[in-house]
Amino acid sequence: MRSQRYCEQSNRPRSGEKFANRLGTATVEVAVALPVLILLVFGSIETAEFVHLKQDLSICTYEAAKLASRGSSTTSDVTARFNQLMTAKGVNGASLTVSPNLTSSLSPGTEIALTASVITDSNFNLPMSFFNGQTLDTTVYVVRQTD
Repeated sequence: MRSQRYCEQSNRPRSGEKFANRLGTATVEVAVALPVLILLVFGSIETAEFVHLKQDLSICTYEAAKLASRGSSTTSDVTARFNQLMTAKGVNGASLTVSPNLTSSLSPGTEIALTASVITDSNFNLPMSFFNGQTLDTTVYVVRQTD
């Protein structure tokens, strides 16, 4: 009789009840942690896409600058090459400004500035967008050479 009374007064949960409280705790932990994890994952992916877009812009600008340094190239040749490279890389809405205007009369030794820019909105295909409305710019300087 004494042992029965001890078991009845015990504060230990019965066998089916001990997991019920833990399940509620786990649900609350997931509800709090899951949005944070989702933000971290998508934020990391979008940051990587942003860096990749910046690198693509720089690479295409350097390639266009190599062409601009040649004595026989014109602004339209350089712009066409830049647009061709950006299209091949799948980048939308990029623009290139060449200063000064490249003509055959431009003397060797002249410094040429190529400034490329792209808006991030049309180049990300992710559900969340932390870099909306950003414009990436890069400038490359070269010296005009002789042919």
